[in-house]
Amino acid sequence: MSDQPKPARAILQVGVKYGLVGSVIGIGLFFAMRWLGENPMIWTSPKLIAYCVLFAVFSLLAILEFRRYHLIGKWKFWQGLALGVLVYSVISLTTFLVSAITMQFDPDMLQSYREVSIQSLETNREGFIEQFGEERYAETKEVVMVTTLWDVALDDLFKKMLIGFFLTVTIVLAISIISSLQAREPSK
Repeated sequence: MSDQPKPARAILQVGVKYGLVGSVIGIGLFFAMRWLGENPMIWTSPKLIAYCVLFAVFSLLAILEFRRYHLIGKWKFWQGLALGVLVYSVISLTTFLVSAITMQFDPDMLQSYREVSIQSLETNREGFIEQFGEERYAETKEVVMVTTLWDVALDDLFKKMLIGFFLTVTIVLAISIISSLQAREPSK
């Protein structure tokens, strides 16, 4: 019997390991944004880019480690997908917990989120009313005013999960296509 763990166990070990390391960086990003005077709960282009890079790099590193040290037999699409989902889920869930706890102790973050959201809504008022109507505008403004910390934290979690999913599928598809093309090339 070999010392090598079974593929499912190896996927879990590698995915959690890279997810936790990525979480430390994600938490660092959260507090760096706060230190720079930005509200880390508001999605801006730099935040989007940072999380895209974070998810892509750590998912790719996890997949590469698994393929190099734990792969038994032929590479399967589901293995990469499971690894990527595990990595971005761990990062997303830990940053969700940190953001919810932080907002619990710092209510100014939630208030800042509401203010920026209302300001954005008012800036785009005419377009919003044109597209959805005056009644929907008033309803949306009311909803923003009563937004809770859990609403904001869950919104952030869902956005990260969506980004992670699309990046993971793209990365795993690319690796699978490259692997199948390399397998078809005749040896020199």
